[in-house]
Amino acid sequence: MNKITTQYVTECGACFEQYVISDPVAKTELTITPERGGMITGFTLDGEDFVWRRYPNFGQCNRPRFGIPVLFPSCGNPDNGVHNFDGVNYPMEIHGFAALCNWEVESVGPDGVTLILESSPLTKFLYPFDFTVLLTYNLEGNKATIELTVINEDEKPMPFSFGYHPYFNASNLDNVSFDIHCDTYAPDFKAEQSKAPEKITLTRIPGADSSLQALKGVTFPMVMTDSGNGHKITVDADATFTNGVLWQQDAESFVCMEPWNGWPNSVNEEGKHEILEPGEAMSSSWSITIEKV
Repeated sequence: MNKITTQYVTECGACFEQYVISDPVAKTELTITPERGGMITGFTLDGEDFVWRRYPNFGQCNRPRFGIPVLFPSCGNPDNGVHNFDGVNYPMEIHGFAALCNWEVESVGPDGVTLILESSPLTKFLYPFDFTVLLTYNLEGNKATIELTVINEDEKPMPFSFGYHPYFNASNLDNVSFDIHCDTYAPDFKAEQSKAPEKITLTRIPGADSSLQALKGVTFPMVMTDSGNGHKITVDADATFTNGVLWQQDAESFVCMEPWNGWPNSVNEEGKHEILEPGEAMSSSWSITIEKV
C-alpha cells in the first residue's frame, strides 16, 4: 500500500512543504510541491531520480525550469505574448500561469494527493474567466498517474488548452533514443510540418544551444531510453492529448518529452482549443512509467 508523508525543503531563503507518495515494494517515491506550481519535483526508483532539477531555481519566483510544470491555460507562447478575448488583449506568459501559482491541497488519501487552483484577481488580469482546476497525483508501483479537471465557473464560454513540460534526467543527448509515433513533425513551432519518419530523433543543430522537435498527431505512448544512465521513461496519455514536444538545452543533462493538448497560439485560433460552457468540466489523464534497463 502507498504511504503519503510530508517533508520540507529550503532554498534561497524560501521553505516549501512537499508531499511524498511512496511505494515500498516498488521502491518508488513521487514528490509533489504544491507551492511551486503544484508540480512533481521528484520521481525516484530505488533512490535514483528520473526527474531533473536545476539549482538555484526551486526557491525563485520565475517560471520553473525543472521538475514537471503544468501548462494552463495555454501551451507555448501565444503570438505577440497575448490572448485576445472579445477584442481585448491580455498578456500571457509562455506556457500559461499555472506553474507560477501556489496551489492549495484539496485532499490527501488512498486516491493520492489532489491540489486545487482557483481564479483570483491576479489570474483574471491575465485570463478573464472564473475557473477551478483540480490536479490529482498518485503512484502505482513505478507508474505515476496525473489527472487534471478543469471547471468553468464563469457565466461565459471559456477557451483554454493544457499540457505538461517534464524535465527528465539524461546522461547525454547522443545516448538518448525515442520510440514515438506521430503524423507530422517540425524542428520549430512556426515551421511547416512534414510527414514524420518512422524513427523520431532529437539532434543538436550546429551552433545552436538547444534542440526541438514539435510533434502533431502523436499516438501515445512516447518512450525515451538513455543508454548512458540506463533510464527508460514511458509517457502515456488519454485521447485529450494529441501533440508532443521533445526539447533539450544547455549541458545535455535533461531531455523534455512533453504531452500537449494545445499548441502555441492555439487559444487564439478558432477550432484549435478546448471550450467549456458555463458550469461544464473536462478531465484528462496521463502517466509516467520509469524503469532501469
